[in-house]
Amino acid sequence: MQRVWVVVLSVWAMLAIVAVLAWSSRPPAALPAPSSQTMVVKGPGGKQRLVVLKAPTHATTATSAAVTRG
Repeated sequence: MQRVWVVVLSVWAMLAIVAVLAWSSRPPAALPAPSSQTMVVKGPGGKQRLVVLKAPTHATTATSAAVTRG
């Protein structure tokens, strides 16, 4: 019976450690909204048109947020 209590306590201790580690980590940062720019362009025949230019997306070398503590 003593072994059963040791197993139960060790499982609860492991779950407590996992819970503390899960709640202590920071959530991932939200991505900023892409900005766009609107321009008025004169086309053939002098017609004016609104053109929406989207910001180009670019890749970074970081695959995840690095946690630095110091």
